[in-house]
Amino acid sequence: MAILKGFAPVGSPNPRILILGSFPSVRSLEQGQYYGHPQNHFWPLIAAGLGRQTCPEDYEERLALLREAGIALWDVLSSCEREGSLDTSISNERANDIPGFLAGLAGLRALGLNGGKAAECFKARYWPAGPALEIGRARAWKPPFLGGRTIILERLPSTSPIPTAAYRRARDKAPVWEAFLAMAAGSGTD
Repeated sequence: MAILKGFAPVGSPNPRILILGSFPSVRSLEQGQYYGHPQNHFWPLIAAGLGRQTCPEDYEERLALLREAGIALWDVLSSCEREGSLDTSISNERANDIPGFLAGLAGLRALGLNGGKAAECFKARYWPAGPALEIGRARAWKPPFLGGRTIILERLPSTSPIPTAAYRRARDKAPVWEAFLAMAAGSGTD
């Protein structure tokens, strides 16, 4: 099985909010775009959470929306082996340098983890002694590599179109995503 490589960060160069996924889907890798599958709920949730009536269709317009809102995207994993697009099929994973990246983001206020695999990989590597990361429950996080700053850390429902018991449709996920974006945009850093 071939080793798959993920993407570089996109969006705001000095974000207030960073959203970390697990790893791009097959469709996203083919298109060279974050959340490139048309059924993924990410872009509509972001647009709605930012008060937009419609979601841009063009990828460059979507990235401009992120830049305007002070949001950046990246993934916890830099590479892996995987058959298909399911996170449960990921093996031989390697992580991105999240601490190094976060240390350079002076304006960062909040970090959102998009889905269970992103939260699992993040917690195992960067917050192993911290409490469980539950959907919709924001945590204050003060890692040593942020020079004493505290940011908000929250696990978000996955934007994957695959339904779960609690989050079957985008509209089920929307309140959690909207609350996170509103809270993160309004929070201060110390």
